[in-house]
Amino acid sequence: MFFYENKLYARGKKLIAGLDEAGRGPLAGPVVAGAVILPKCCNIQGLNDSKKLSSKKRDSLFGQIYDAALSVGIGIADTEEIDKINILAATHLAMNRAVDNLNISPECVLVDGLRVASLKRPQIAIIKGDSKSASIAAASIIAKVTRDRIMVDYGKQYPRYGFEKHKGYATQFHLEAIARFGVSPIHRRSFSPVLEKENKQMGRISLGEYGEDFSCRFLRTKRYKIIERNYRSLWGEIDIIAKDKNTLVFIEVKTRSSDKFGPPESSVTRTKQNRIRRIAEAYIKASKSQNLCFRFDVISLLFDSKKNMVDFKLIQNAF
Repeated sequence: MFFYENKLYARGKKLIAGLDEAGRGPLAGPVVAGAVILPKCCNIQGLNDSKKLSSKKRDSLFGQIYDAALSVGIGIADTEEIDKINILAATHLAMNRAVDNLNISPECVLVDGLRVASLKRPQIAIIKGDSKSASIAAASIIAKVTRDRIMVDYGKQYPRYGFEKHKGYATQFHLEAIARFGVSPIHRRSFSPVLEKENKQMGRISLGEYGEDFSCRFLRTKRYKIIERNYRSLWGEIDIIAKDKNTLVFIEVKTRSSDKFGPPESSVTRTKQNRIRRIAEAYIKASKSQNLCFRFDVISLLFDSKKNMVDFKLIQNAF
């Protein structure tokens, strides 16, 4: 497992990074890359391709790698980036971010699979490198465990899809969940199975539900963290609760298929605003968020008769 590293050590190289990714194939969630620089005399038993290890073994090695490594870097490309630039480009983006996030600059990078053209460092590409190089195997484990933990968190946020079990891969359970509940904000809409399901979903779900899903996707591109959807209290419901940096944001989403009676945001009346304030107070108290700044935003979406969006507004500090 140190054959490639030892060849580089013999040439005077000391800082060698392994680089690998996890999550190119799933229908949902980010692609995650790991970069690891191991010390020359590293003795972590059991390093191997993360896919050949049990979850328990990966978790154990994950901690050992962090303890032993000279540096560990993680890079993530999210669902929006995958859909925008394609999965290969997003994978390379995550890999570059992982190397950039190392706190030591490597002299050479051992890459699993094929070369990363955009990587501006000396590199050696190794087919099936995660089973041939200790550095790549370590990076594989870091990427896999990190992504799995992200998907477990998504499983809590979107419990109907079972992300904590299948991690976004196209299992029968996952495909049936998409067919039943539609496409979630973390599904990759550029992937054919998801795109087909979304086209069917558009004819099935309400305009309001679609507007909320679209709003969540948009907010994620603006780096909002979605905390709750359809939060209910005795006073009613808030569509989205999110964090914008250190600010707690309560978001009302309004959709209309016509502006005959005014723009969608005009339906957020004074009475509606007061009700939202009371729900927000209840949430702040229940979640012990009294120390956070907060605000109220409104998202306005206008569609035509064929459910094509014709206008979108994010109104911050709306009331």
